[in-house]
Amino acid sequence: MTKPRDGEPIRLVETERGVRYRVVLDTAPPGARRRQVTRTFDTIREARDFVSETRTALVRGNFTAPSKLTVRALAEAWLADRQAESESPGGIREVSVNGYRSALHAVLLHIGDKPAQALTTADVRALVRALATEGGKWRRPLSHRSIVYALGTLRQVLDHGVESGVLAKNAASGVRPPKAKAGDRRRQVVWSPAELATFRAHVDGLPEDVLAADPWLRVGMRLTLCGLRRSEVLGLEWQRVDLAAGTVRVEQGRVKTGRGRATAHGDAKSDDSHRTVPVEVFHPGTVAALRALWLAQGRPEAGLVVVDALGQPIDPDGFSRRFRALSTDAGLPDLGSIHNVRHTIATALHDNGVEPRKAASLLGHKVTTHLAFYVPTSDSGASEAAAVAGGLFTVAQ
Repeated sequence: MTKPRDGEPIRLVETERGVRYRVVLDTAPPGARRRQVTRTFDTIREARDFVSETRTALVRGNFTAPSKLTVRALAEAWLADRQAESESPGGIREVSVNGYRSALHAVLLHIGDKPAQALTTADVRALVRALATEGGKWRRPLSHRSIVYALGTLRQVLDHGVESGVLAKNAASGVRPPKAKAGDRRRQVVWSPAELATFRAHVDGLPEDVLAADPWLRVGMRLTLCGLRRSEVLGLEWQRVDLAAGTVRVEQGRVKTGRGRATAHGDAKSDDSHRTVPVEVFHPGTVAALRALWLAQGRPEAGLVVVDALGQPIDPDGFSRRFRALSTDAGLPDLGSIHNVRHTIATALHDNGVEPRKAASLLGHKVTTHLAFYVPTSDSGASEAAAVAGGLFTVAQ
């Protein structure tokens, strides 16, 4: 057995596993309170490698003291910071915190009990494969989109570990999600302008007893047809409605904060979401619907616009279900999500030559978002483009 050299911070110790090599290193900077790190190894080579690596890290200033903190504990600490941020003015929304928590659920089922410092890039790659095959709680493979969110959130958790000095590096930084396959992205369904007009006419023609039971219905659906997000419709307040100008000012939103019925009322989704929407120009008759609702509610000067007959806010999921039921009653294709009304409007504007920056201003998002996610490709579009290209190149001959 090789004995440590004189002056090495290594000594032989008797353990249940036999004689081993114990390293005791002082890791505190000069003048600071004494702080030591202790590790025990089976071979003198492992012990010397640890001494060399630790001293190099101390010189470079990137040494991290050994910790038994698990990935789960690190994730909870990061989520606690995000929760505190959501409760601060200008912070992230609570629904975002719940989204992070949901994205981490399957991750923590697989690696939550692993010491964070022991996590390797190979472990993260194995995690990605497991999410794609075994999935999470219900043992079903996660979708490509869910894996992307899970990996991105884990990367943020590990970044937090690096910033707080628990980790020397982020084991997920070089890991990429699996490539998206054909069919991973949901087929986007949009209405034609005529179908959107059919829906509007159907809502306007609802029987009076239906509108009496749900006085918000006509206004809520018309605002949706003006491109407002569901959260923006449900968060709109009367002080943001200008009946004389025929506009509404989007400043706030009301969103679900989790799987229950709880909601939060706060700033609009992003800076680009803050905008003035000329609803009367968009859909003539919207001001009349707003004025009728305003009068029915007793001419309020403030408060939510879309509330039920008792003055209570409308449940977001209930709002979406009502939209879907009305679409079915009108004999229209199922959009899959109320959000696809915005895609319908974006597609119609694009097909009719409206500049992307102007359409993005109306819908309240960035131009890059508008082009990347709101303007779908199609076989018919490809055929039209090919016909134009063919004509151009024929003329050029």
